[in-house]
Amino acid sequence: MQNEGVDEPLVDVLCRRAAAVADIAMRVQLFRTMLVAVEIDALRDTLDRLAGRASLRDPPAQIALLTAEIALCWEPALQRAVHGPRLDATAGDPDLVVADDEARIPDYGRGRVLTLGERKSLARRQDRRLLDRVLRDPHPDVIELLLMNPRLTEADVVRLCARRPNVPLILLRVFRAPRWAVRPAVRAAIALNPATPPVIAEAIVPLLAPDDLRCIAVDERAAPAVRQRCADVMLRAVPVDTGAEPALH
Repeated sequence: MQNEGVDEPLVDVLCRRAAAVADIAMRVQLFRTMLVAVEIDALRDTLDRLAGRASLRDPPAQIALLTAEIALCWEPALQRAVHGPRLDATAGDPDLVVADDEARIPDYGRGRVLTLGERKSLARRQDRRLLDRVLRDPHPDVIELLLMNPRLTEADVVRLCARRPNVPLILLRVFRAPRWAVRPAVRAAIALNPATPPVIAEAIVPLLAPDDLRCIAVDERAAPAVRQRCADVMLRAVPVDTGAEPALH
Protein backbone atom coordinates (compact mmCIF):
# COMPACT_ATOMS: atom_id res chain seq x y z
CA MET A 1 0.00 0.00 0.00
CA GLN A 2 2.87 2.37 0.68
CA ASN A 3 3.91 2.29 -2.97
CA GLU A 4 0.55 3.52 -4.27
CA GLY A 5 0.12 7.15 -5.26
CA VAL A 6 -0.78 9.21 -2.22
CA ASP A 7 -3.73 10.79 -4.02
CA GLU A 8 -5.15 7.57 -5.46
CA PRO A 9 -8.33 6.45 -3.63
CA LEU A 10 -8.20 2.96 -2.21
CA VAL A 11 -11.22 1.94 -4.26
CA ASP A 12 -9.29 2.71 -7.44
CA VAL A 13 -6.25 0.82 -6.18
CA LEU A 14 -8.37 -2.26 -5.49
CA CYS A 15 -10.06 -2.10 -8.87
CA ARG A 16 -6.72 -1.80 -10.62
CA ARG A 17 -5.17 -4.64 -8.63
CA ALA A 18 -8.22 -6.85 -9.19
CA ALA A 19 -7.98 -6.33 -12.95
CA ALA A 20 -4.25 -7.13 -12.92
CA VAL A 21 -4.48 -10.53 -11.18
CA ALA A 22 -6.47 -13.11 -13.11
CA ASP A 23 -6.29 -16.01 -10.64
CA ILE A 24 -9.01 -15.62 -8.00
CA ALA A 25 -7.12 -17.43 -5.24
CA MET A 26 -4.02 -15.28 -5.76
CA ARG A 27 -6.20 -12.18 -5.90
CA VAL A 28 -7.87 -13.04 -2.60
CA GLN A 29 -4.49 -13.55 -0.95
CA LEU A 30 -3.29 -10.19 -2.28
CA PHE A 31 -6.41 -8.44 -0.98
CA ARG A 32 -6.01 -10.05 2.44
CA THR A 33 -2.55 -8.53 2.69
CA MET A 34 -3.82 -5.14 1.55
CA LEU A 35 -7.00 -4.92 3.62
CA VAL A 36 -5.45 -5.75 6.98
CA ALA A 37 -3.34 -2.60 6.59
CA VAL A 38 -6.36 -0.32 6.11
CA GLU A 39 -8.03 1.66 8.90
CA ILE A 40 -11.50 0.30 9.68
CA ASP A 41 -13.53 3.39 8.81
CA ALA A 42 -11.63 3.82 5.56
CA LEU A 43 -12.24 0.17 4.70
CA ARG A 44 -15.98 0.49 5.36
CA ASP A 45 -16.11 3.54 3.12
CA THR A 46 -14.14 1.75 0.41
CA LEU A 47 -16.50 -1.24 0.45
CA ASP A 48 -19.49 1.09 0.21
CA ARG A 49 -17.92 2.82 -2.79
CA LEU A 50 -17.10 -0.48 -4.45
CA ALA A 51 -20.66 -1.66 -3.93
CA GLY A 52 -21.96 1.54 -5.49
CA ARG A 53 -19.79 1.11 -8.57
CA ALA A 54 -20.60 -2.59 -8.77
CA SER A 55 -24.30 -1.74 -8.72
CA LEU A 56 -23.71 0.24 -11.90
CA ARG A 57 -22.37 -2.96 -13.54
CA ASP A 58 -18.76 -1.75 -13.46
CA PRO A 59 -16.77 -4.99 -14.03
CA PRO A 60 -13.53 -3.94 -12.25
CA ALA A 61 -15.56 -2.82 -9.23
CA GLN A 62 -17.58 -6.05 -9.25
CA ILE A 63 -14.41 -8.13 -9.34
CA ALA A 64 -12.79 -6.03 -6.61
CA LEU A 65 -15.91 -6.19 -4.41
CA LEU A 66 -16.17 -9.96 -4.77
CA THR A 67 -12.48 -10.37 -3.97
CA ALA A 68 -12.59 -7.99 -1.00
CA GLU A 69 -15.59 -9.70 0.60
CA ILE A 70 -14.04 -13.16 0.14
CA ALA A 71 -10.78 -11.84 1.61
CA LEU A 72 -12.64 -10.53 4.66
CA CYS A 73 -14.15 -13.97 5.22
CA TRP A 74 -10.57 -15.24 5.69
CA GLU A 75 -9.86 -12.47 8.22
CA PRO A 76 -12.76 -12.96 10.69
CA ALA A 77 -11.57 -10.37 13.22
CA LEU A 78 -11.31 -7.74 10.50
CA GLN A 79 -14.60 -8.85 8.97
CA ARG A 80 -16.35 -8.46 12.32
CA ALA A 81 -14.78 -5.05 12.88
CA VAL A 82 -15.99 -3.91 9.45
CA HIS A 83 -19.42 -5.52 9.34
CA GLY A 84 -20.18 -5.78 13.06
CA PRO A 85 -23.19 -7.62 14.51
CA ARG A 86 -24.89 -7.97 11.12
CA LEU A 87 -22.77 -11.08 10.64
CA ASP A 88 -24.77 -12.63 13.49
CA ALA A 89 -28.15 -11.35 12.37
CA THR A 90 -29.46 -14.87 11.72
CA ALA A 91 -28.05 -16.45 14.87
CA GLY A 92 -31.27 -16.20 16.87
CA ASP A 93 -33.51 -17.86 14.27
CA PRO A 94 -34.80 -21.10 15.86
CA ASP A 95 -35.43 -22.63 12.43
CA LEU A 96 -31.75 -22.68 11.52
CA VAL A 97 -29.71 -25.85 11.82
CA VAL A 98 -27.45 -26.11 14.86
CA ALA A 99 -24.14 -27.59 13.70
CA ASP A 100 -23.61 -29.64 16.88
CA ASP A 101 -27.12 -31.14 16.93
CA GLU A 102 -26.52 -34.89 16.61
CA ALA A 103 -30.12 -35.46 15.54
CA ARG A 104 -29.32 -33.62 12.30
CA ILE A 105 -26.20 -35.57 11.44
CA PRO A 106 -27.04 -37.74 8.41
CA ASP A 107 -27.10 -41.52 8.57
CA TYR A 108 -23.80 -42.63 7.06
CA GLY A 109 -24.87 -46.30 7.10
CA ARG A 110 -22.59 -47.30 9.95
CA GLY A 111 -25.31 -48.03 12.50
CA ARG A 112 -24.16 -45.19 14.78
CA VAL A 113 -23.52 -41.46 14.78
CA LEU A 114 -20.07 -40.88 13.33
CA THR A 115 -17.56 -38.66 15.09
CA LEU A 116 -16.57 -35.33 13.60
CA GLY A 117 -13.19 -36.75 12.63
CA GLU A 118 -14.80 -39.67 10.82
CA ARG A 119 -17.13 -37.34 8.92
CA LYS A 120 -14.21 -35.13 7.90
CA SER A 121 -12.45 -38.20 6.55
CA LEU A 122 -15.50 -39.12 4.47
CA ALA A 123 -15.68 -35.58 3.08
CA ARG A 124 -12.22 -36.07 1.57
CA ARG A 125 -13.11 -39.31 -0.22
CA GLN A 126 -13.73 -39.22 -3.94
CA ASP A 127 -16.62 -41.65 -3.69
CA ARG A 128 -19.59 -40.15 -5.47
CA ARG A 129 -21.98 -42.38 -3.49
CA LEU A 130 -21.00 -40.64 -0.27
CA LEU A 131 -21.44 -37.09 -1.52
CA ASP A 132 -25.20 -36.88 -1.02
CA ARG A 133 -24.80 -37.88 2.62
CA VAL A 134 -21.87 -35.57 3.30
CA LEU A 135 -23.74 -32.68 1.68
CA ARG A 136 -26.40 -33.01 4.40
CA ASP A 137 -23.87 -32.79 7.23
CA PRO A 138 -24.55 -29.70 9.37
CA HIS A 139 -20.98 -29.10 10.55
CA PRO A 140 -19.12 -26.28 8.74
CA ASP A 141 -15.75 -28.03 9.09
CA VAL A 142 -17.06 -31.11 7.27
CA ILE A 143 -18.54 -28.99 4.49
CA GLU A 144 -15.34 -26.94 4.15
CA LEU A 145 -13.39 -30.12 3.40
CA LEU A 146 -16.11 -31.28 1.03
CA LEU A 147 -15.83 -28.01 -0.92
CA MET A 148 -12.25 -29.01 -1.83
CA ASN A 149 -13.32 -32.44 -3.08
CA PRO A 150 -12.66 -32.65 -6.85
CA ARG A 151 -15.77 -34.80 -7.36
CA LEU A 152 -18.07 -32.04 -6.11
CA THR A 153 -20.04 -30.26 -8.84
CA GLU A 154 -21.60 -26.82 -9.15
CA ALA A 155 -25.05 -28.43 -8.98
CA ASP A 156 -24.07 -30.03 -5.65
CA VAL A 157 -22.98 -26.70 -4.19
CA VAL A 158 -26.09 -24.89 -5.42
CA ARG A 159 -28.20 -27.57 -3.76
CA LEU A 160 -26.18 -27.19 -0.56
CA CYS A 161 -26.66 -23.42 -0.54
CA ALA A 162 -30.36 -23.68 -1.33
CA ARG A 163 -31.09 -26.02 1.58
CA ARG A 164 -33.44 -24.74 4.28
CA PRO A 165 -32.95 -24.58 7.15
CA ASN A 166 -29.22 -24.02 6.83
CA VAL A 167 -26.19 -22.98 8.88
CA PRO A 168 -24.95 -19.39 8.40
CA LEU A 169 -21.34 -20.46 8.84
CA ILE A 170 -21.69 -23.09 6.11
CA LEU A 171 -22.90 -20.44 3.68
CA LEU A 172 -19.98 -18.22 4.67
CA ARG A 173 -17.55 -21.09 4.09
CA VAL A 174 -18.97 -21.62 0.60
CA PHE A 175 -18.68 -17.93 -0.21
CA ARG A 176 -15.08 -17.73 0.95
CA ALA A 177 -14.11 -20.68 -1.29
CA PRO A 178 -12.83 -18.99 -4.49
CA ARG A 179 -13.59 -22.09 -6.56
CA TRP A 180 -17.30 -21.67 -5.86
CA ALA A 181 -17.73 -17.94 -5.17
CA VAL A 182 -17.00 -17.19 -8.83
CA ARG A 183 -20.00 -19.28 -9.93
CA PRO A 184 -23.07 -17.07 -10.57
CA ALA A 185 -25.52 -19.83 -9.66
CA VAL A 186 -23.77 -20.39 -6.33
CA ARG A 187 -23.78 -16.68 -5.50
CA ALA A 188 -27.48 -16.46 -6.34
CA ALA A 189 -28.28 -19.41 -4.06
CA ILE A 190 -26.31 -17.85 -1.21
CA ALA A 191 -28.03 -14.48 -1.65
CA LEU A 192 -31.47 -16.12 -1.69
CA ASN A 193 -31.01 -18.23 1.46
CA PRO A 194 -32.46 -16.50 4.57
CA ALA A 195 -29.74 -18.12 6.70
CA THR A 196 -27.04 -16.09 4.95
CA PRO A 197 -25.95 -13.15 7.12
CA PRO A 198 -27.61 -10.11 5.49
CA VAL A 199 -24.36 -8.21 5.14
CA ILE A 200 -22.95 -11.03 2.99
CA ALA A 201 -26.11 -11.48 0.95
CA GLU A 202 -26.30 -7.73 0.30
CA ALA A 203 -22.64 -7.67 -0.74
CA ILE A 204 -23.39 -10.39 -3.30
CA VAL A 205 -26.39 -8.56 -4.80
CA PRO A 206 -24.39 -6.09 -6.99
CA LEU A 207 -22.58 -9.11 -8.46
CA LEU A 208 -25.74 -10.90 -9.60
CA ALA A 209 -26.94 -11.13 -13.17
CA PRO A 210 -30.07 -9.11 -14.06
CA ASP A 211 -32.24 -12.22 -14.25
CA ASP A 212 -31.14 -13.29 -10.75
CA LEU A 213 -31.80 -9.79 -9.40
CA ARG A 214 -35.33 -9.86 -10.77
CA CYS A 215 -36.00 -13.32 -9.36
CA ILE A 216 -34.71 -12.54 -5.88
CA ALA A 217 -36.45 -9.15 -5.72
CA VAL A 218 -39.85 -10.85 -5.87
CA ASP A 219 -38.99 -14.06 -4.01
CA GLU A 220 -40.64 -14.03 -0.58
CA ARG A 221 -38.17 -16.62 0.69
CA ALA A 222 -35.35 -14.06 0.54
CA ALA A 223 -34.67 -11.70 3.42
CA PRO A 224 -36.55 -8.39 3.03
CA ALA A 225 -33.31 -6.38 3.12
CA VAL A 226 -31.87 -8.50 0.32
CA ARG A 227 -35.00 -8.12 -1.80
CA GLN A 228 -34.86 -4.35 -1.32
CA ARG A 229 -31.18 -4.32 -2.19
CA CYS A 230 -31.96 -6.16 -5.44
CA ALA A 231 -34.64 -3.61 -6.28
CA ASP A 232 -32.24 -0.73 -5.55
CA VAL A 233 -29.53 -2.23 -7.74
CA MET A 234 -31.96 -2.76 -10.60
CA LEU A 235 -32.99 0.89 -10.42
CA ARG A 236 -29.37 2.08 -10.54
CA ALA A 237 -28.00 -0.42 -13.04
CA VAL A 238 -26.87 0.81 -16.43
CA PRO A 239 -28.73 -1.05 -19.22
CA VAL A 240 -26.62 -3.69 -20.93
CA ASP A 241 -26.65 -3.59 -24.76
CA THR A 242 -25.68 -7.21 -25.23
CA GLY A 243 -27.45 -10.20 -23.82
CA ALA A 244 -24.53 -11.29 -21.68
CA GLU A 245 -22.44 -9.54 -19.06
CA PRO A 246 -18.73 -10.12 -18.41
CA ALA A 247 -18.16 -13.11 -16.15
CA LEU A 248 -16.68 -12.47 -12.72
CA HIS A 249 -13.68 -14.65 -12.05
